[in-house]
Amino acid sequence: MSYYILCKVTCDSDLTDMLIAELAEINFEGFMENEAGFEAYLPESDFVNQALDEILDRYHIAKSAIEISRVAQQNWNAAWESSFEPVCIGQHLRIRAPFHEPNPSFPIELIIQPKTSFGTGHHETTFSIMKLMLGMNLSNAKVFDYGSGTGILAILAAKLGAIDIVANDIDSWAAENILENLAFNHTQPIQFIEGDLSLVPKQEFEVILANINRNILMDSFASLFPMLGAGGNLLISGFYVTDLPDLQQEAEKNGFIYKESTQQNNWCAALFTK
Repeated sequence: MSYYILCKVTCDSDLTDMLIAELAEINFEGFMENEAGFEAYLPESDFVNQALDEILDRYHIAKSAIEISRVAQQNWNAAWESSFEPVCIGQHLRIRAPFHEPNPSFPIELIIQPKTSFGTGHHETTFSIMKLMLGMNLSNAKVFDYGSGTGILAILAAKLGAIDIVANDIDSWAAENILENLAFNHTQPIQFIEGDLSLVPKQEFEVILANINRNILMDSFASLFPMLGAGGNLLISGFYVTDLPDLQQEAEKNGFIYKESTQQNNWCAALFTK
């Protein structure tokens, strides 16, 4: 059984974004804000207490404001289900859990089982990249979902007409979750590859989706460029607005062309072409 470190941080709201950005640099993920501050998750094997202490000292966060615990992945399900509400993007897309009633007034409705693979449409990064996807023509497109998590982006691509979809994630939990969500949504099969980018067969895609984090994106542009066909689109998210200039510079250094971006609550998604 895999375990995660859950770090609950109590802090002033003006520090939340900065602390989340700092914790993301030491591989924390799955940030969830609340009235008192936020929660952050990290695979137990990646936890370095000294790195966390250095950040807390830098921002003068008292040790009493931090609560650290060890949690099993499957123990998060009940918490997700108790707080999970449908997400609507305009009048076109609604994301709900299997235990919510359908709403036929939306042209597209995705069913996502809320589990540990953060990707339910609630976070600004997922919301923003899906908003960009809704403005694109994905009919008959060949799509790669890099770091797919729940598979929400790959499933939306299928709903938007993509016909050849590959997804990958290093999290073994994601493999189970994406297959479950595919069944809920009755979409065409999606090829899922458990492992990092090096295990994805060499081929060209018309659209690449990457909702990960700043560091992985910075390290991945060189590998993603030959995977995108000429005229193709790369959509990225999982980073702050302040990170966009660095990401744009690195993407352009590797041959991508910046087109546009969208933001919500300081989180950003951007579109590049080749």
